[in-house]
Amino acid sequence: MARATKNEDGSAPTRGVSKKAKKDPNRIKRSRSAYMIWLSEVRSTLTKPGMSVVEVAKEAGKLWNTLTDKTRWEKLAELDKERYNKEIAASKAQQP
Repeated sequence: MARATKNEDGSAPTRGVSKKAKKDPNRIKRSRSAYMIWLSEVRSTLTKPGMSVVEVAKEAGKLWNTLTDKTRWEKLAELDKERYNKEIAASKAQQP
């Protein structure tokens, strides 16, 4: 079988590339986990010149797993989850 090289109108065939949907700038941000809150606080101290993002993430993961008292960040994560749930409920109440 021969492969199609041109469309009926003589143009080159397209590859079915779909357009990316635009993000809603007013969308509700998801709640962050305790790990993500902790990481945002300590990332600047972990990052050294020349380290890749993967290396920083691996180092952060090791430190998080050795951390014994995570209650501070777990409380913050719980508060953020409550905020998210309230915003979702308010958003659903506004929709018809």
